[in-house]
This record gives sequence, structure tokens and C-alpha cells, in this order.
Amino acid sequence: MTGTASVDAELRQLRETTVLAHFEAENEHDVAATLATFKSGSARTELPGEVADGPNAVADAYRELFTAFPDMRFIDIKPESLCHHGNRVILESRVQGTHRGTYRGLPPTGRWVDLPVVAIFEFDGPDLVCERAYFDRLALLMLLGVARDPNSRAGRIAALLNHPVTVARAALRAARGAS
Repeated sequence: MTGTASVDAELRQLRETTVLAHFEAENEHDVAATLATFKSGSARTELPGEVADGPNAVADAYRELFTAFPDMRFIDIKPESLCHHGNRVILESRVQGTHRGTYRGLPPTGRWVDLPVVAIFEFDGPDLVCERAYFDRLALLMLLGVARDPNSRAGRIAALLNHPVTVARAALRAARGAS
């Protein structure tokens, strides 16, 4: 191995170890251990519609998540499922758990969640500086029972009742297009 290749391999291994430790800490609901995977003094998480910047904000976000879903776990986390790209490590997984506490103002529903998620971990050299998680918010809300599939009968009725002006405008546009 050349010098650069061995450094790259070492860096990849360090990053991989960090990501696996991060998921292990999340699965254990250990806020301190999760924060310890980030570069000292800095931490940032980004979820759809939410950014937590700094160790205190990130810790609060994890506490809310772990309280809302006390049995939450990421499944199928394996080294071979990690993808390295530049300064990022990417992983596709599933998150499972039962909604038993308040989450983003939504009281517990007792519903089981099994949701695909993609996590992108951004590094500065060997140090984790940001975790971005991507998931389908509508799917999450549907699993929690607070949203309907917009293509279902119940979803269409809910859209009509909740958004009559939007539905009326769409119907007018459709009528104009049909003539």
C-alpha cells in the first residue's frame, strides 16, 4: 500500500468506527456517548424541518427522541452497509420504535414505527461534525396515525375538510385544463 492509500484506509476505518459507535450509542439511548462521537465542543444534527446546532441543542434533540420512542432502534447497521464518499459516510437503515412520549408537540399515540432512513455523517478529517438524517415525514405521520395517504378516500376527505380553498383551486385548474 502506498502512503496515501494507507492514510486513506486508516481514515476510512476511523470514520467507520465512529459511525458504528454513534449508532450503538443511539440504540442504547446514551446521550453522552452519542455526543462523544462528535468532534469535541461541536455537534450538529439535521432532520427534516429541524436543525440542532451545538452540543446542548443536539443533546436536547436526542433526549426528546429517546423519551418519545423509548424502544427506538436502528436496525441492520453493519460495516459493509456504510458508503464512503469524500468527507462523508452514508448509511441506509430502518428505525423502529413505539411512540410513547411527546415528540415535536405530538402526544404519545402508542403506535409502532418502522421507517426507512438515510443518515449522512460529515467529517472534518477523522472528526464527526454533522449528522444529517433523511426520512419521509408524511410516512412517519401516517404511521403515527395523524396523517392520511392523500390518495386514499380518507386522505381526500381530510384534504377537502382541512384545505377547502386549495382543493377548490385545484378543481378549477383541472376543469380549465379539461375544456
